[in-house]
Amino acid sequence: MLCAVLLAKEGMKVCVLERDKQIGGCLQTFSVHKKVFDSCVHYIGGLGEGHTQHSILKYAGITEQLKLATYDTNCFDAIAFGEDPTLYPHAQGKENFVEQLASFFPEERKALESYINTISFVGDRFPLYRLRNGDAYEKTTVSSWEVSKTIAGITKNEKLQHVLAGNNLLYAGIKGRTPFYVHALATESYIHSSHKVIPGSSQISKLLWKQLQSYGGEVYRDNPVTVMKEENGKVQYAQTADGRRFYGKQFIAAMHPDVLLGILDSSLIRPAYKKRIRGLEQTTSCFMLNLVLQPGTVPMRHHNIYWHAKDNAWSAIHYTPDAWPANYAAFFTEDEHHKGYAESISILSYMHYDEVKQWEQTINYTSHEQERGREYETFKQRQSELLLEKLHKQIPGLKGNVADKSAATPLTYRDYTASPEGSLYGVLKDVNKPNETQIAVRTKIPNLLLTGQNVNLHGVLGVSITAVATCAELLGIDHILTRINSMK
Repeated sequence: MLCAVLLAKEGMKVCVLERDKQIGGCLQTFSVHKKVFDSCVHYIGGLGEGHTQHSILKYAGITEQLKLATYDTNCFDAIAFGEDPTLYPHAQGKENFVEQLASFFPEERKALESYINTISFVGDRFPLYRLRNGDAYEKTTVSSWEVSKTIAGITKNEKLQHVLAGNNLLYAGIKGRTPFYVHALATESYIHSSHKVIPGSSQISKLLWKQLQSYGGEVYRDNPVTVMKEENGKVQYAQTADGRRFYGKQFIAAMHPDVLLGILDSSLIRPAYKKRIRGLEQTTSCFMLNLVLQPGTVPMRHHNIYWHAKDNAWSAIHYTPDAWPANYAAFFTEDEHHKGYAESISILSYMHYDEVKQWEQTINYTSHEQERGREYETFKQRQSELLLEKLHKQIPGLKGNVADKSAATPLTYRDYTASPEGSLYGVLKDVNKPNETQIAVRTKIPNLLLTGQNVNLHGVLGVSITAVATCAELLGIDHILTRINSMK
């Protein structure tokens, strides 16, 4: 959608073919008991003035209309371990980030300052994240850094190491595999500024849609593309499920590359490329529990909670079913009619696809409703109760005050986001296989480009940067950067 707006703003005639009834992919929202919940994007970093994210969305024309709730300056993410009641704060503002954690680790002040300097240094090595046209090889100087080793090189204090990595559910981090830049680019944006979109993240996609319409662009919802036909070296048309064909000069695919290969009718894509894409490992999925609360019962927290069952922030992703949940992230929404109290909480916990594989033949989303059966519902209920047991210890007043709830599994994510195995963030970035796990914007077909969370980096910031990179292939990098930077 962002690509569409950026191109339409330059005078191109653009249409978007949207698979779902609701636009926006991971920005989709839904309601339970008339309360709005986010499907994937529960909070966003870098929406404050001066950050790249803000500049891009300002150029797209939507920042003035976005309604945002600001997180606690001294703690946007609180990190917790096991039965320890201590909440370790991640604070907004680089100096404040150091100050807040230094109160828990006074002897580590220099290490905290070094950590902040290191994530800034890494961010500087990625030109587009600074909205500048730089050397593509700049990032290679830091791309080989592994996240846990890099953090351990900054501080020898093991507790602090795990506190700094405590919100790694943001990128499904794996010790020994995740590149440090994935951690650094995401973390830096939240330290700059952390906001929640009110009433939900779908406001971003709705505002982009409105902007697209103002430039003459069109969106065809509930129109999944089933065929992309290449002839004479170029994609000629995209055909939707109802048989309609949409012809164009340029095509941009935001879907997972493996899904794209399944609908692309072309002899130009080499078998070796197909084999590599289809063999890529995906980031893990999760179980999500959404709670509607009784009014005025649970105090509002203007921070998120990232809890780990063990003192090791990296261990949860390797959980075994008999020790679930091994972690969770809790996101609160304030009740506008009862200020100071939460109206709802969304909780995410890692869940492997294997746990729901027995029901994978069922497909259930808005445009294709299908029951998965009683056993599946029993499974969701059991997992919900296990997760609630852990939450009751961390959130006083929650027990007995849940008015309604709903649960989602990796199958839900798979069906609503069209991500293989319900992967949270698409293709797994592996520091040990940098070339194999990097997806390029360009393809072997000259008029087919890629965008979305599987290219470069996931998240609103990562996808926004990728949209700029994709559009730069058509508009010129200097041109689009000049236009965006003029909005600062």
